[in-house]
Amino acid sequence: MSVDAVMAVIRDPSTFADWMVAVPSALRAGPSWPETGCVVQRDTGKEMRGRHMQNRGLIVAIVDRWRPDRELVVRLRSGLGGWVQIAVRVQPRPGGSLIEVSAEPVTASARLRYAGAGRNAAEQRCALVAERLIALATPEPVDDF
Repeated sequence: MSVDAVMAVIRDPSTFADWMVAVPSALRAGPSWPETGCVVQRDTGKEMRGRHMQNRGLIVAIVDRWRPDRELVVRLRSGLGGWVQIAVRVQPRPGGSLIEVSAEPVTASARLRYAGAGRNAAEQRCALVAERLIALATPEPVDDF
């Protein structure tokens, strides 16, 4: 699978909950997804208007950096408390691409959770994000009948 295929999955806001681990399934990305500063919120099913366009309590992720050809970095609200920075980097390789996913705690409460066994769990979640991106970016086989 190519870098373009992976980045196309990342650019599609409707797939965020499919490839990102530990986020609610009902999400709403801002209209500028995935540009820097864009916010992803839990979707409550209600239309937000005026000064209520963003509810800080509903924010799930904020885009910190977007490089359309190779990288997305988001701050993700941790289910255990605090914020974690998730970086997804895609590099071309012969015959496909390499997907690197890393997680670093941003807030003190998240750093406390990442000590010891928490670090291993974070690495497993990063590997799962890469696996999900690969699955979504790989075209379905076509049956020849």
